Amino acid sequence: MFTSHRRTHRQAWFVAALTALAAWTFSQTSAADDNAPTYDILISAERASGLVSNDQKAAYEKMLGAYSAAQQQRPDDVTLALARCNFIQRFTWSEDLAWIDDASHDLDACRAQLEKQFPSNAEALLFNLDHRYGKDATSYGEPLVAQSAGWTSAQRARLHAALSRAYALQKNDTRAGEEAVLAIHLDPASDRLVDAVRYLAKKGKTPEATALLAASPLPKNAWQEVARINIAVDALSPAAARAELRRAEQANLKIAAYTRARVLQRMGDSLAAQAALSTDKTPLNSQSPALRQLRLDVALDARDAKAAADVIADQYSRTHNSMQLTSAYAHLLFLSPRMALRPDLLPVAIGFLLYAGLIVGSPGMLMFVVHYRGVVRARKGKPSTPLFAQIGLRHAWYALGLFTAVLTLVMAFRSGTAVLEPTVDRVGQTGWERRFLITYLWSLFFSAVGLVWVAKRITWRGWWGRGPWKRAWLLPPAAMLGVGILRLAALMHANASPHVGVSLVDSLEHGAKSIGGLPLAIAIFCLIVPVLEELVFRGCLLGGLSRHLSFGWSNLIQAGIFASMHHDNSKFVYLFFLALVAGWLVRKTRGLAMPILLHALNNALFIAI
Repeated sequence: MFTSHRRTHRQAWFVAALTALAAWTFSQTSAADDNAPTYDILISAERASGLVSNDQKAAYEKMLGAYSAAQQQRPDDVTLALARCNFIQRFTWSEDLAWIDDASHDLDACRAQLEKQFPSNAEALLFNLDHRYGKDATSYGEPLVAQSAGWTSAQRARLHAALSRAYALQKNDTRAGEEAVLAIHLDPASDRLVDAVRYLAKKGKTPEATALLAASPLPKNAWQEVARINIAVDALSPAAARAELRRAEQANLKIAAYTRARVLQRMGDSLAAQAALSTDKTPLNSQSPALRQLRLDVALDARDAKAAADVIADQYSRTHNSMQLTSAYAHLLFLSPRMALRPDLLPVAIGFLLYAGLIVGSPGMLMFVVHYRGVVRARKGKPSTPLFAQIGLRHAWYALGLFTAVLTLVMAFRSGTAVLEPTVDRVGQTGWERRFLITYLWSLFFSAVGLVWVAKRITWRGWWGRGPWKRAWLLPPAAMLGVGILRLAALMHANASPHVGVSLVDSLEHGAKSIGGLPLAIAIFCLIVPVLEELVFRGCLLGGLSRHLSFGWSNLIQAGIFASMHHDNSKFVYLFFLALVAGWLVRKTRGLAMPILLHALNNALFIAI
């Protein structure tokens, strides 16, 4: 967005320059030569435009000559030298000129002369820095930081802003953010404000980012203010976003309905956000992906089934991808079964049924392969020893299918939506973690009720363990907890923002703390969750697989499924090895008590963040 507007501004300057040149050329030509273009020239648009281009170039070269003459009289005038380079630069921005390459060569020569003639002048150095990019800009600009001690604040701000842009092109977000913050502190009106706010928020310095935004002067253009409001929505608190929107409205800046609705949705006022969106009369089939995404999320949160159904139907007509919309359709079905059964949503309904069937049936496909492998092993005289006498493959299928289906469908029914475009930034509605946690508790409740049947098949000895325990068995779980402590220390040192990169488990923990504080979070994640998950994955899944496979393969399979179901790629490897150790403990102790304790202690570590 910023790039397109800068280009528009440049084009306006270029058009103005061309207009002045054309008028001057016409007056000079008329005075010197009264001969009008011939008929042959007039009937050929190409020849006529070429004549105009040649006249423009002649006028351009005449102006350059005037600059050169003036510079000979004032060789130490840096303002005049910069004006000459800026004049040339305006003709390098258009791709329509036939002689743009000549102008580019002139600009290179002007910059070289500027650097040679004024090697220590701040304005000359900054002009040349502004025309360097990426590594070239940083290698040229970094040495200037030491020289800038005697510069004005505005000049130093321009230096750090240029370095911020250069590091951003190199994908060095840390250095780009640091330079942006320096630029804003030196000049609150710098165009690097959004980057500075984003960097500070990512580092967990939300109060500093909020203060920086509030202290900066409002821009004159609405599109610049929209970018500031959006970064407040995405990275700061709802109050900060609302305050920035009020500043814009008081300054009579015209803020689009989409941006106002994002602020209201972030504050948790879905009805007001929907009212704001209603002022946008753009037809649904012509709306941007970001606007359609917001309309869907707002409609579902405001319980407006018709509006949500319209967006879902429109999205399906665009993509014909019903699987993408299953979660949003489940939520719509919960809000209004009648609206969900609209004829235009029938393909999505079929996709939802297939998705639900896949969730329930997919464990069965695994069990079929495992059962076949078990038969082969038995015929080869390699029977497997089950971990739990009364747990088989059908119990593993039932437990895993039930647990997965309940978690997925209940969450979808109560809070599901669709990601219409992966690149679109979603609005984190205030208090959403609280509602998400309540939905999750319902999922745990239904899962617990459904798992009673298989829980009864594990004897008391199966829960507690059989035989003597050895102290050496504590070493692997102690090592895993040590790794967990190191991860905890790294996360605390990084001090990540609560609005950036939060996983599903993190969101549930935040929701638990917002409802009942630390005691509720401990009760859920250190008591209920470890018991249920160990019953499903180590009791039923590992127990059923071990009846037909070797323990090694059984443990690897259950660990992979366990890590995958947490939907957190950054912790996948850690969770995989945690599940392997938990499965190993089941085999050694012949019970679930030790894996439950390990699971509870691990969860306690991450709650401590």
